[in-house]
Amino acid sequence: MGGLPTKIRSKYINPIPSLDENMHGKCLCTLILALFLVLAGCASPLQETTTQPVAPAGTESRPHYLVGADGGFPPFTMADQNGTISGFDADAARWVAEHEGFDITFVALPWDTIVPSLESRRIDIIWSGMTITDQRREQMNFSEPYYTVSPVFAVRNGSPITLQDLYAGRLRVGAQAGSTEADWISDNLVKTGKMPAANLTLYPDIPTLSDRVADGSVDISLVQGPTQQRFAASRPLVIIGSAPEREIYAVAVRKDDPELLARINEGLSRLKKDPYWQELKQKYGLDG
Repeated sequence: MGGLPTKIRSKYINPIPSLDENMHGKCLCTLILALFLVLAGCASPLQETTTQPVAPAGTESRPHYLVGADGGFPPFTMADQNGTISGFDADAARWVAEHEGFDITFVALPWDTIVPSLESRRIDIIWSGMTITDQRREQMNFSEPYYTVSPVFAVRNGSPITLQDLYAGRLRVGAQAGSTEADWISDNLVKTGKMPAANLTLYPDIPTLSDRVADGSVDISLVQGPTQQRFAASRPLVIIGSAPEREIYAVAVRKDDPELLARINEGLSRLKKDPYWQELKQKYGLDG
């Protein structure tokens, strides 16, 4: 068969496009498609956003404070085998925290480290039968007082020891390290020359101190009244008299925490007016 005329061939048979023309068309289509997707994305109401949700007004998180306590100081603060602190002071602190809008966690610490722990910001509050003294006032601020005690002396059951023996400097005396009782013995017996410094032994906690009196390692101990009574009831100890000074308990905070101090004072004031205060004192035998 003969070939088609030239005019007819050019009308019905398209020449094969060149590679450059093909690539140009593809790039143009890709560009148009990309532009369409961008415009569509901008208009989409389902577009993701990285803006963080704004918390509703009034839902700020509650402040949280660490409370230092002596874990062997019944009936004020006592730590169980799991480290949970209970007692008169612990219950009072939790009531105040709840009603004043902050949270607390108790931390059991050796008593002779309690003040340095507050100063170094390891803890924020001391709420554990903390006696107000002039020296401590220089280091921290105290809340309004909430309880008063008298330190008392205990010896082994059946011992002939008297307070006259103590003031004569003939006894081996024990006290808790870092306590105001240790300070009293030092100030009134050691520094006055009535008793040799070697006769005073300091123990890290009151349970250990009480055990050493019971086993005869020391002759006599000086511990704050309500606590001494608890250990005398559970060991072969007897109370034979008290020191002349009375001690006043308060809550301690750092000097640069005036807002926290104000909240604690407000909470203590409310607690003392609430029936729960008397319930606490009755619960822990402190209403006498």
